[in-house]
Amino acid sequence: MAGETDQTPSVRQDGFGARSLAIDAQHGRIERIDLTPALASPASEQAIRARAAHHNSLEDNPLGRVLRILRNGEALSIFSEAPDGVSLSELLAGLEFKTISLSGEALLELASSIVTAVATMHERMPTIAHGALTPAHIVLQRDGTIVLTGAVFVDALQALQRSREHLWRDFGIALPTSATASRFDQRGDVTQLGAVVLAIMQRRSLRRDEYPKGTRDMAMSVSVTGNPVTDSKLRTWLQDALQLHGRVTFSSAIDAARALDDVLPVAAERTLGALALQNAICQLCGESPTSANPHDILPHQRAS
Repeated sequence: MAGETDQTPSVRQDGFGARSLAIDAQHGRIERIDLTPALASPASEQAIRARAAHHNSLEDNPLGRVLRILRNGEALSIFSEAPDGVSLSELLAGLEFKTISLSGEALLELASSIVTAVATMHERMPTIAHGALTPAHIVLQRDGTIVLTGAVFVDALQALQRSREHLWRDFGIALPTSATASRFDQRGDVTQLGAVVLAIMQRRSLRRDEYPKGTRDMAMSVSVTGNPVTDSKLRTWLQDALQLHGRVTFSSAIDAARALDDVLPVAAERTLGALALQNAICQLCGESPTSANPHDILPHQRAS
């Protein structure tokens, strides 16, 4: 890419392709993803380019911005702005391997921040779904705000016409049960949010063999706060978001965010949870914990 000055050697691989970070003289931090063959076909490229152009044309775009899409033979690469922070997948790895720790209240604050960010997207873009809400596409910035990336894949994923089992196995995307082909709509985004929040409460990424068959038992066993009432409300929310009972409760993340508000602890605990979360993000970024006053941390985070 023109102006690229430094390439980070670390490459992360997931179902979407191989990801690496670079520093660009013009755009700063950028992420390059060399797409998996299933998403690198000419038809997928056309769908991704169209979605990227539409998002970039929005005046108030709540999603990560694509800078360039480049084809080289059979290979297709996407260059996007890389928010200054860490992905949720990195934070979950830190929790799993105990390089960081978060209380149950901080986990709830993290979940609320992410659900609120997707609700903001659904409110601003009522006819559009994200379609690829996985931990790799949720970036936590140093100030605790959330940036959603990867939304350009939704039409290409829909066109693959894969079953929900294959979509989870291949891409880590959760979708509700459907009598026909899986639909990538805002209801589907809610199910993906349910899987994301379930992973947060497990303090690790979900495995490929845990969805959809093991999801009900996992959701029903969640206990993170030590408060029986709060944990019971959280389990109910997870069942509704994951649509485990066969009825549609949340048609969009707006509904899910409103319901999650009833699960959250009191304001003072939320403030402490938000500060703990911000400290964990700074630690993962290689910085000292913030010395910010807890009263300066907003209980509700926004999508950037």
